[in-house]
Amino acid sequence: MRGGETRKFYRNMQFEGSARRLAFVGFALSGMFAPVVLVVLTVLLLAHWIAPGHHAASHLLMMAAAAPAIAPAPGAKQNINALLARITRDQGPEFEQTLNVINVTQQSTPTSLRTDRKIKFFVLHVRGRITVGGGAITPRVGPSLLGTPLFSLIQQVTIRGQHARYGAQTPIQMRGEAIAEYLALVYPNYSPTFSVSVNGGALTKSLALSGAIAATNDFDFVLPIPLFPPDIAASDMPFYCLHGPDWPGNLYMDVQFADATALGVTIASLANAGAITAFGSAAGNGSCEINSERPLISKDYMSKIRPALTFRVTNFQQPTAAVSGASGSGLKLADLVVGKDTARIFLKVGTQLAATTATVVTFGSLSDTIVTRTVVAMDNRQLRFQGPNGDSVMQDYMGRVYGRTIPAGYRILDFISGTGPAAANPKAAFASSKLTAARKFEVDGDVVAAGNQIAEVTQEMLLGRPALLS
Repeated sequence: MRGGETRKFYRNMQFEGSARRLAFVGFALSGMFAPVVLVVLTVLLLAHWIAPGHHAASHLLMMAAAAPAIAPAPGAKQNINALLARITRDQGPEFEQTLNVINVTQQSTPTSLRTDRKIKFFVLHVRGRITVGGGAITPRVGPSLLGTPLFSLIQQVTIRGQHARYGAQTPIQMRGEAIAEYLALVYPNYSPTFSVSVNGGALTKSLALSGAIAATNDFDFVLPIPLFPPDIAASDMPFYCLHGPDWPGNLYMDVQFADATALGVTIASLANAGAITAFGSAAGNGSCEINSERPLISKDYMSKIRPALTFRVTNFQQPTAAVSGASGSGLKLADLVVGKDTARIFLKVGTQLAATTATVVTFGSLSDTIVTRTVVAMDNRQLRFQGPNGDSVMQDYMGRVYGRTIPAGYRILDFISGTGPAAANPKAAFASSKLTAARKFEVDGDVVAAGNQIAEVTQEMLLGRPALLS
């Protein structure tokens, strides 16, 4: 072999030996560097995919983000979301029971009202006939808020029963006319429904009663009774309306009926001995149908709500004694209930209708000049400071709160509403639940007294704090 070829062959042998040694070292170190190389390659690949305009990466990331929403794990959170989606839905009126309308008689439901579900309203549907006798009469017009005296035929409504936690309770006790007026005040777009048919004619909404000789007046009116503070948000109502299962088979209604003297006429001036007969007939009795309106919530979702209990109770005697006794400034109109939070205080003032049956009490007129300054006081200190004749300012404030002009004779001292279109906030109720009977919690007023004057103070209260359970 020539010298040049020998050198070339020797160099090739050296290169092959070096290559074999490098391959052996690389194979020995591959276990250490392989993960690092894999991570670097993965990062470079992702960086390429995430670059703007690379649709594959976008779809991949969107699928990863959306995956949990497509197949969520079952749990309490899902149940609560389903509940919140349903609590603003109502079932609409459902028939419960019927009572006979009998003059100056209290009628009670013979069995318990249904308590299997929540109840937002009880709705009374009253129908009957009043027939004029042998001489013409003039029925009273009724309050301007209602446009009829018919609602005064319901002298008082009482809802009572045995609560599973609080024992015997009476959440509602009000006069029928005051219930209708209260709703008309706090729901400015609502007018209580009534219709009249004269002498067998068409049943006409908002028609006045006829006082013509021998005229027949077939009447039909509807009285809703809210079981929550009106004007709160729809989503809050199931938390503050009556929770039927808390009254297991023990919830009753008493309805005290007046007679036709509440309409401003005498019994002697009417046919059929002054009785309210069946609708469309000169015989039988008028009817008072009780309906309920309930949130459309199933029993499993109902159990997620721990409700508060709403009360609306009227004090008749103290306010009437105050406005028919001595005149004065800062006189007590009524003691207020403690142990429950106070949402609103509704005051109605006027003169008593004359010549009614002894047990029938009805307003003949309403007035702003009997009580001219109305305040809530605790331990002889006003909680809201007003100057003389301050109720004029109070009524203007009420008008801005409820979006309507406030007629004479009404005051609402409101702790849960504010001016503007926002819903009332029941959580803002005055914390009178923290007061004891030793505290002097009352409604006071500047009074110009006279013998024929009457007044009512209705306190709307909340017992307990609602909660959403998991």
